[in-house]
Amino acid sequence: MSRILVFIACAGGGAVDTLALDRASGQIEPVSRAEGLGRVSALALDPAGTLYAGANGTPPRTVALALDAATGSATATAESEAPASTCYLALAPGGRELLSASYHEGLMARFPVPGATSERAAGGAAGAARPRATEYRSGPNTHCAVPSPDGRHVYTASLGDDRVSWFPLDEPHDGVVRPAGQLAAMPGSGPRHLRVNAAGDRVYVLHELSGDVDVLVRDPETGGLSLLQRTSAVEGLGLAPGIVRSPSTPDPGLGVVWCADLRLTPDGRVLVATERSTSTLASFTVDADGRLAFAGHTETEAQPRGSAIDPSGQFLLVCGERSDHVTAYRIDPDTGGLEPISRAATAGGPLWIECWDAPDAG
Repeated sequence: MSRILVFIACAGGGAVDTLALDRASGQIEPVSRAEGLGRVSALALDPAGTLYAGANGTPPRTVALALDAATGSATATAESEAPASTCYLALAPGGRELLSASYHEGLMARFPVPGATSERAAGGAAGAARPRATEYRSGPNTHCAVPSPDGRHVYTASLGDDRVSWFPLDEPHDGVVRPAGQLAAMPGSGPRHLRVNAAGDRVYVLHELSGDVDVLVRDPETGGLSLLQRTSAVEGLGLAPGIVRSPSTPDPGLGVVWCADLRLTPDGRVLVATERSTSTLASFTVDADGRLAFAGHTETEAQPRGSAIDPSGQFLLVCGERSDHVTAYRIDPDTGGLEPISRAATAGGPLWIECWDAPDAG
């Protein structure tokens, strides 16, 4: 039987860890580690067998890792200089380009995957070429770049400007793309991550600074969004509103809202958000109209920045940026409850998780 491989970007350890997830029991076990990647902060998975890693440094890079389903190894094969620093990475429709969000540069970029142009092979001579790139004017502190299931639009969240923008992915441009439309969020809420359901008619947005979760109705023709519901992932946690963070701002401590990741099960029945100040998860059940009902808070790894749901929708994986561990939870699809099943150590500073339904090794 095929197995699920879990890849974790560990910025502090400069590595991508591979773990095996047992699809029946939920047990996770370390398999391999790809090292020497620098401050790897985001991953994008091509199910055909390539993992792309966004590594921030001078200059920032994107590295292609070939995946071996039999051994679980991830081997660097090509790299290119990234257009900007990376906090979020996604594969564009067609699989030949990447969509990258840059928090510090305040933009989204679209560029070829490493190896598609004249980038040097990993381990070759210094000076990887910068690929041609398209800039999307997404706004200050851009934190995500999420394509719609139909491949027609990409959605971004500007944490610093409190707005969600959408852009066409299939129209001619001059190298700079401006939003086709924007939806203003509550002032000071800081929209960070969003998820689109499989049907493409609902979009969920997590706000880093307020802890709100918005449910938006999506028009598949225009890409436009409108508010259906707003609820809280942090009610009862005793936190003050958060602040926009940067290297020049003082650390506000753990008394403020500091939400991070948002995940939706493949069947769209359960939504989970992470909160870093309290190291908790907020889970919600989702009704037939896409509306949320709060299911409860669950303690998790210290400073949970990254999470993922396996392709079957049975298990949630959460890594702790300050615990250097990952925990697997069994998801109750009816109640939204999260039951911890297993735990494993990672390299330092885990930030991002991807799951691969690896093909049979033969």
